[in-house]
Amino acid sequence: MRREPVTAETVARCREAARTDPATGLPALARALRGLAVRPGVRPGRAVRLMEEAADIYRALVADGAVEHLGPASSAVSSLAHAYSRTGAHDLALAARYEASDLARRAEEARPVADLGWAAVLRAELSHALAEAGRFDEAVDAARAVADRSRAVTGEGGSDLMWRLLDLTVLLRLAGRAEEAMAVEHAALEGEFLEGEFLEREAFARRRGGQARRAPSPVTALRTAGAALWFDDLGHPARVHPLLAEAARAAENLPARGESGDFGFHEAVRAALFARSGGRDEQAAADSPEPLGVDPGQRLQPLLGVSIHHWSFGPRTSFEAGLGALVGAVEAITGRSERTAAARTPLPQDRDLLAALGTLTRRCDLRRAVLGERPHAYTRTTIPRLRRSVDIERRLHATDPAAGTRRLVRALTDLAMAELVDNDNAAAAGTLHEAHALSVTAPDVLPQRSPAEHVAEGRGRQTPRLDHAAPV
Repeated sequence: MRREPVTAETVARCREAARTDPATGLPALARALRGLAVRPGVRPGRAVRLMEEAADIYRALVADGAVEHLGPASSAVSSLAHAYSRTGAHDLALAARYEASDLARRAEEARPVADLGWAAVLRAELSHALAEAGRFDEAVDAARAVADRSRAVTGEGGSDLMWRLLDLTVLLRLAGRAEEAMAVEHAALEGEFLEGEFLEREAFARRRGGQARRAPSPVTALRTAGAALWFDDLGHPARVHPLLAEAARAAENLPARGESGDFGFHEAVRAALFARSGGRDEQAAADSPEPLGVDPGQRLQPLLGVSIHHWSFGPRTSFEAGLGALVGAVEAITGRSERTAAARTPLPQDRDLLAALGTLTRRCDLRRAVLGERPHAYTRTTIPRLRRSVDIERRLHATDPAAGTRRLVRALTDLAMAELVDNDNAAAAGTLHEAHALSVTAPDVLPQRSPAEHVAEGRGRQTPRLDHAAPV
C-alpha cells in the first residue's frame, strides 16, 4: 500500500493527536518524526533534531514498561546513530549504537525470534563502529557473537554466515590476532555456501510465486580465490598455491559461460574479498612520509573487507576522496588520462616506476570495487583495467622473476575473480591455472606489521571505553 510522504503538517497533526491520546498518538508522532527526518532535502542538523525527539519519545515509552515499544525504540535509536554519523558526532553515534543494540536485545528477550533477529543486526553495526574507532577487541567480541547467532539459526550453509565470518576475519586481523583470523578463515572455507545461496534464492522465488532453479554458482571459486589473496596479504604466500588449485578446479566445474542473474551478490562477494586483500598496500601507504590516498590521522578508519554500506560517513567520504588522489598519481606516471588507463598505453621503463604504477593501479581498482561496480561497466572498464594490471605485473615479473612472482599471481587472481563475476568461467579457469602454476615459486613468508602494532604506536589511537548506557 502506497504511503503519503510525511510533511511538517503531518507532524503537526500527530502532535495534536499525541496530546489528546498519548497511548496511540506518541508512537505515531515518533514514526512521523523519523519519516520527516529521512525525506530528501532535510539538512543533517535538522534530521538529528527530529531523530532525537523520536528517540526520546520511545525512551519514555520504554521507561514506562511498554515492552511492545522496545523493537521500534531500537530502530529509532539506530536511525539516530546514522544521523549523528552524518554530522561527524562520532561519540554520540557510538553511544547510540550501544543503546540501540541493548534495546533490541531486550526486545528479543521478551519476544524471542527464530531467525537472525534485529538484535544481531544492530550488534554487527556496533562491531563495525567499534572497529572504525580502533577498539578492535571489543569489535571482535561483538562480531563473534553475531557469527555464533548466525550459525545457530542458518546453519553452516547459509550465506549470511559467510558474511559474518568474513567480517570476523577482518576484525581479528585488525586486532593483531592473525592466527585466530586464519583459523576462522579455514573453518569458513569448509562451509557449504552454495547450498545456502540456493536456499535463499529458492525462498525468494517462492515469495514471488515461482520456483528456483539450481544454477551452477561461482561462489566457491570466488571464495577460495579470495582466501588465496588474503593469505598472501597476511604474509603467508605458501598457502596460496593449494587454494588457487581448489579455485581453478571449482571454476572448471562451471559452464564455460555462466548466467548473469546473481551479479549483485557475486560482485559483493568479490568486492569484499578483493578489499580484504588490500591491507598491506594501504598500510604501506599510511606509513610513507607523504601518505597517498589515506589519512592516518583520521579518527575513524575504513574497514577493508567490510561492505562500505556498514561504514560511517566520514570513512566513506575520505575513501572516495583517496581514489581521486590515487588516480592523479597514476596519471602523473603514465602521462595519460586515467580514463584511458586500460588502453595499450606505453609502460614506464624504470622498474621502480613500474612497480609503483602496479601498486597504485591495484589500489584504484580495489577502491572502485568497494565503491560499487555496475554490470554494464564490467566488460567495458572493469575487466580491461584488471587486464592492464596483469600487463604491468608481467612486465615487472620479466625484469625480476624472483621479486615479481607474488605480484603477478595476485594480479592474475584479481582478474580471475572479476571474470567469474562476469560469467566468463572458462577464462577464469585458465587465469587461475596460470596463477596456480606461478604461485609454486613464491617465497614462503613475507614480513608484515599488524594494524594493532600501529595502534600501539599511537597512529590509530583507541578511544576511551564508553559506558554502554551513558551518553557521551
